[in-house]
Amino acid sequence: MRRVLPVAVAAAALCLSQLPASTALVPPGGVSSASVKAAATPKIRTKYAFSGSAYGSRVEGGSLPANSRDTAFQRIGCTNIAGDNRRNYEADLVIPGLGKVEGVTSRVYTEKRGSTVSVVSQHSIARLVIASSPLGSLEVRGISSTSTAFNKNGRYGTTVDNEVARIVLKLTGVPAQTLAIPAPGRTLTVPGLASISLGKTNKKVTRDYARISANVLDVKVIPLGTRVRVAQTNAAIQGGIRQGIFKGYSAGIEARGLADNLKVGRTPLSVVPCRGTQGKDVGKDITGVDLGDLGNLRGVASGVKTTNQPRVATGTVAGRVAQVSLLGGRIQVNGVLGVANVKRQRGVLTRNSKGSTVLEIIIDGKKYSLAALAKIEIPGLVKLQDKIEVRTAFGLKVIGLRITLLDGTGAVLDLGVAELGIRPGVPAGQ
Repeated sequence: MRRVLPVAVAAAALCLSQLPASTALVPPGGVSSASVKAAATPKIRTKYAFSGSAYGSRVEGGSLPANSRDTAFQRIGCTNIAGDNRRNYEADLVIPGLGKVEGVTSRVYTEKRGSTVSVVSQHSIARLVIASSPLGSLEVRGISSTSTAFNKNGRYGTTVDNEVARIVLKLTGVPAQTLAIPAPGRTLTVPGLASISLGKTNKKVTRDYARISANVLDVKVIPLGTRVRVAQTNAAIQGGIRQGIFKGYSAGIEARGLADNLKVGRTPLSVVPCRGTQGKDVGKDITGVDLGDLGNLRGVASGVKTTNQPRVATGTVAGRVAQVSLLGGRIQVNGVLGVANVKRQRGVLTRNSKGSTVLEIIIDGKKYSLAALAKIEIPGLVKLQDKIEVRTAFGLKVIGLRITLLDGTGAVLDLGVAELGIRPGVPAGQ
């Protein structure tokens, strides 16, 4: 929809690069100086949008693919509140495709000190055992990462502090050996076990925002063929928060209860930026969605348009499906559009689903009108409900059309999905 309106064993021998040891060390199993708690600050609304996240690892590929990004996962997203403080902790955990982690902690917080506002993301792992076998194991101790995005006296910036205390190789019958921590751009390799390199940091600072993303280690577990990014932190800050701060999304379809080999999430997904789209139409569209034996959708789209001014914040999000054909054509629907409109003006919130519509429904050759019947139910076949509205604390969620199959599959298709919320922005006078 181009316009929202109108519509990632064993080690028998040791062979590693001769690399200098890192000077960024912390006591084994300890916490770096960058992880010291920030002083508590009162919660206050600011004109900045903060977001940040931290997690232990992400496993990609190999014979044991897994996604463990939520190991002690913590996140702050789309808030303008300084003084928010969130933590998570896991004592120990076995991660498929990697090994075992101990003492995993995450903290994400926002703060305002004088003329500086910041969002800080921290993650630490006391000990990581990459692999363990009768022949030995490889351990990494004292892993920590801190990423900060800030605005000081009107200028944006970022900082990062990644640290590793020690890497220890333990072979059966041989004294434990401390290995050199790889320098940037170099790799430590233990044949048959793993290769380790320092992770990458990505940052961008402009006149309008700052963001940074870092992970401490990039590990390849040789026996399993997996690649693991260890200890990642992310932080971002941007200005432009005035009357409100936005949160929401739109999608052409969300489905659940489908066959195990057929999963359809929010498609295509358009996410509302924290400070909005500044009056621009932002959207995605795809030709169609194949639902396998169930049927197909054509002309599937989503879109967002929001404005954020000193006295008023408004937004419209919409999801659309042009054509629906299910169960060999027995169920046909044309022109599904779900729209959520939200407005915040001087502290007053208004919301509605104006623009939501379903143009045509045909079941076994017979036309039906949801406008006249409110809902349609054919026993043993299908139930249809249009313009479902769910009021949220700061806005509205709208489902243009919900299709529930009654043929025993339990499939539920939400078409034309739109959700938008506008939280309070900067208090008057700031």
